[in-house]
Amino acid sequence: MPTVKSSMQGKICMVTGVNLGIGKATALAQRGATVVMVCRDRARGEQARSEITTKSRNKAVDLLQADLSSQQSIRQLVKNVQHHYTHLHVLINNAGAAFPGRRETVDGVEMTFAVNYLAPFLLTHVLLDVLKASAPARIVNVSSNSHEAGYIQLDDLQEEKHYRRAYEQSKLAVVLFTYELARR
Repeated sequence: MPTVKSSMQGKICMVTGVNLGIGKATALAQRGATVVMVCRDRARGEQARSEITTKSRNKAVDLLQADLSSQQSIRQLVKNVQHHYTHLHVLINNAGAAFPGRRETVDGVEMTFAVNYLAPFLLTHVLLDVLKASAPARIVNVSSNSHEAGYIQLDDLQEEKHYRRAYEQSKLAVVLFTYELARR
């Protein structure tokens, strides 16, 4: 028996980190949603947007640029979203990064932790009122099974002493955040 995909016509869905692994945004667009893509690199974002609109035949695919390692950039992104959209039905925190060595953001935070955990945490919390007002709404936090090797090192959260498991720690933090968000 064939499955019937439910329509997402009239729904607004924001997806971070869509220039690679664009399947989620394509599926949303194919179901009729307005897709708000968030990418750091405008050229790669435009290329992904073109692929998504071609494959889905949905022109309601918008691109917003933001550097999710910067808290100021995240806050500006939220202002842009709130200026252009009255609702937000789905937030998919998909952007992620891993670095071979310790790097800091413009905010002085370890880069992997900032992009993989702090960015979804801040973006979700700043958009939470809009999501609640758009109910039914959903938040999807993308992690990986690497979280199983993670350990939240409270005495070295910034990985300043030993840069070893920043990616795993950040993905575990996302999983724990997701559980707590669902509980609330």
